[in-house]
Amino acid sequence: MVYTVSAEAGSRDAAKAQITAKFAKVDVKVGTADKALSTAPFKKSPLLQTPEGHIVGGNTIARFLAQAGSVKGLTGTSAYHTALIEEWIELLTSDLQAPLDSWYLPLVGVWSYDKKKEDAAQKAVASIMDVLEAYLLHESFLAGHKVTLADIIAVCILQPAYAQLFDEAFRKQYTCVTRWYLTCVSQAPFQAVFKDASLCKTPITVKDAPKGGAPAAPGTPAQAAPGNAKEQKPKAEKAAAKPKEAPAPKAAEEDEPKPAPKPKSPLDLLPPSTMILDSWKRLYSNSPSSNFRETCIAGLWKGGDIPNSPNKEHFAGFDPEGFSIWWCDYKYDDENTINYQVMNKVGGFLQRIDYVRKYAFGVMCILKDDKGQFPIRGAWIFRGQEIPKIMLDECYDMELYDWRKADLSDEAQKARLEDMISEEAKIDGLEHVECKVFK
Repeated sequence: MVYTVSAEAGSRDAAKAQITAKFAKVDVKVGTADKALSTAPFKKSPLLQTPEGHIVGGNTIARFLAQAGSVKGLTGTSAYHTALIEEWIELLTSDLQAPLDSWYLPLVGVWSYDKKKEDAAQKAVASIMDVLEAYLLHESFLAGHKVTLADIIAVCILQPAYAQLFDEAFRKQYTCVTRWYLTCVSQAPFQAVFKDASLCKTPITVKDAPKGGAPAAPGTPAQAAPGNAKEQKPKAEKAAAKPKEAPAPKAAEEDEPKPAPKPKSPLDLLPPSTMILDSWKRLYSNSPSSNFRETCIAGLWKGGDIPNSPNKEHFAGFDPEGFSIWWCDYKYDDENTINYQVMNKVGGFLQRIDYVRKYAFGVMCILKDDKGQFPIRGAWIFRGQEIPKIMLDECYDMELYDWRKADLSDEAQKARLEDMISEEAKIDGLEHVECKVFK
């Protein structure tokens, strides 16, 4: 059966319905239905038409679709789990969606702008983001280890903000929330609806608001504006006073304080190593596939000349005093059922740690088991004896993996590393589908 949702295309409520339907495997179409609205008791959208009657309200429609589909668990697997999901939906709808709308909608010309209201809205948003940050420090999702209706509705509430309000400086205050958000929007049901889930670079301001009012941007329902139509039209802005001329710069530049020198990375302060990581990367890249093991793998342990090196460079070999090797296993393999989605997940992780390229080399292997899942297994070479602290502090993905240090006295572990670097057809007895390399 195909359910019809009457909602403004691109609105938040439409997104809630469409994403939930894709997770639940329910067929829905979104469009206007004036006739249906005229016969509905509340005569308002969003509205869902079912054989039993009409249902009104974005969260209510999403809840119905989650329960109507063949995939169960989106609304809970027990009384407590269901209550936890509903608790998050109620909290975020009342305490986050409302202030976000008060912050965002005036900037896109839907509501009139008021600086005091904007400041109050930003403070309220920060308060709830603090709650989310503390909670998601130890949790992968809002209610368990998989996406539930709580995550779907929360992402739909936050999507316009992550796209147009939350710049990098703001996101750095909420790394756990951002990690969770990116984990969600990387999944196929979200991608199918949002299309572009890129993060904000420059926040919009009141100067960007269209004159004379404008429809809400995708993901935000224009009909959410309270009050009558007159209240929704932005007031004409007063002519701005001519700005005063900026004072002339000081003639003596030496009077201005010099910027403090950039502090060195703790990894640069480690004792010197006989191993040059960039040389290893060149050995890996230049080794021919016809004798990769004889050249690259043997060279990793014993050292060797780098093929086709213009200056006849020699790699000294792995230094266990200056470097360490680590394994990582993705914690939630049961999520990984779509090949390209898993590849995107790994690719996004590697993009977000570009700042450690100087100190790290890694191979991330995407495998396939007999359940149709795609486990992710990785092997990493890090400068020093620990995982770089900056990765643990700033990369949202790190806690999605179990990390453990390799024991190089164990020949089986050395052989596993060699197989992963060589991209063998089987890793850990599983089919090796794809390998992504960080170098």
